[in-house]
Amino acid sequence: MIRAPLVAGALALALGGCYSGQPAGGSGDGGATSSGAEAGSEASSTTAEGSSGGEASGGEASGSTGQPVDPDPLAELDRFTADDARHYLGTIAPMIVGRLLSESEHNLIDYFKGRGIAPVIEGWLEDPAFPETVRMMFQVKLSASGMTDEVNFELPGNLAAHIAREKLPYAEILTAEYCVDGGGAATPCDTGAPYAAGVLTTRAYLLANASRFNLRRARRMMYIFNCLAYPMDHVLQPPLEKLSLIEMFRAMTPDEQTVPEAQNGFGNGFACYSCHSQFGAHAQLFVKFDEQGVYHPEATGLQDPENELGRSQNGLFVSHFVDPVAAAQELSQVFGEPVADLRDAARVLSEHPTFYQCAARNTIEWTFGLSEAQASKTDLGLLIDLRDRLATLDHEPTIADIFRTTLTHPAVIDVVVGGG
Repeated sequence: MIRAPLVAGALALALGGCYSGQPAGGSGDGGATSSGAEAGSEASSTTAEGSSGGEASGGEASGSTGQPVDPDPLAELDRFTADDARHYLGTIAPMIVGRLLSESEHNLIDYFKGRGIAPVIEGWLEDPAFPETVRMMFQVKLSASGMTDEVNFELPGNLAAHIAREKLPYAEILTAEYCVDGGGAATPCDTGAPYAAGVLTTRAYLLANASRFNLRRARRMMYIFNCLAYPMDHVLQPPLEKLSLIEMFRAMTPDEQTVPEAQNGFGNGFACYSCHSQFGAHAQLFVKFDEQGVYHPEATGLQDPENELGRSQNGLFVSHFVDPVAAAQELSQVFGEPVADLRDAARVLSEHPTFYQCAARNTIEWTFGLSEAQASKTDLGLLIDLRDRLATLDHEPTIADIFRTTLTHPAVIDVVVGGG
């Protein structure tokens, strides 16, 4: 079983090795930053170097034409045998299409050997089971499924399946200006906000990640979609000015922490500024959503003096900003870019290089049954290469593109067949 702990552990170990292939786009790390575990430190920023062993991305002039030879995109699969292909595809098929290999797929492998990996996976991406796989993947990732009398926790999964089924850009997981009902039709999202931002503006996401100061909503957003953990590189995410924050989040040492609740165990109790100077910018995007995920235009972001630390009135949460005017606004910044609200922030997240690196890592995590901590050790050079390959497409990458590119990469195949 692919989710067996020993298998998952071995795969995590292999994926954490040093990838030595040359990125297809040849762009180095291109601004890639932390892809570490949510509670851990930043991952190595090692970039991919050397040669992949397949065809080069460019070509020397051929014959008398003087024209470059187009590389054969399947040539890098030639080193895999039919047995390799059968073992690899048989291992991952249950997680992608929920079944074993078919007779026709065995025939493709027998005929094309290693190259057979590509058409088999292509067939899976056209299978009606694939959108349902994507649904389940996001239900697990977002901890959102089922329904109550008040909240439809199926909305995030519905949107993910719709994006996969209709071959829409993957970025719509964050930028879609609509939600999707159980019948697959567009429907308004359920927060009451005057805008939509894909799964982020579903009560399912907001309720499942409600916490004081909106910390969990911000943390999960950055980790799930950009694989970034706090504290981040200051060039990537410029810190907020210390004096713009409420007193408890200005502390950089135990001596500087003067708020009793922080001294006695809230958060780290000290050194708050290192994380919250970045946290605060992202948490501010959620300041008008209450603990049930309902939008309140009148939210102030101010502490309720009769409630516990981090809670405002009417089930809302407290802003990091000390200025009452700033505390009540959705205005903020993400990766140093000013944003008007959560919808604007979702656009910035989806346009950043880490977005597709993270999508590839999430695909690996799901396919091989890894925990988030295990997946966080995936080699950054491999993720950069996958991102660069997606960047060569003549359209915005779809979920199918991400699965295809990731699962046909020789380094990913090697994890199962034991090569490299």
